[in-house]
Amino acid sequence: MPLLTATAITRIHDLGMLRRGDEIEAHRNREVHYSGYVEDTAPGLGIVWIRDLSDGRRAILHADEYAIWQISAE
Repeated sequence: MPLLTATAITRIHDLGMLRRGDEIEAHRNREVHYSGYVEDTAPGLGIVWIRDLSDGRRAILHADEYAIWQISAE
């Protein structure tokens, strides 16, 4: 029987908490606009770069435009 893994979703207010490889979602108006893995961050600029899961492209996300949520297994 496969084991189910609980998932935690945490709102990120400080981009300095994110590390390369972290899974995140970017929400705007309560909708997911991007979902992917962190490639780089610039916390001082309020920017995170991800590799988008939907199309494999690199996306730049501005924290003042999106609510950033970290997805992790508990």
